[in-house]
Amino acid sequence: MQRTVAYQLCNSCAVVNAYGDMTGVNPDNTREVLDFLEDRGLLVPADDIDPPGYWLCECCGLDQLGPGREFIPA
Repeated sequence: MQRTVAYQLCNSCAVVNAYGDMTGVNPDNTREVLDFLEDRGLLVPADDIDPPGYWLCECCGLDQLGPGREFIPA
């Protein structure tokens, strides 16, 4: 059985993925976010997440606290 890869994205990166709206992304992380999304191709929402404590957004690479979104390849 093959496991589907799921990516944990902060809410700002989730908006970039869904709508292409970069206004919520730190300008210092723009290149990292665009590279991540280009490398992965189309990602679709899978689930809301709220990991305990701090967690790392796999898109922008910044530590997060609170809810985010999980995405899987289309």
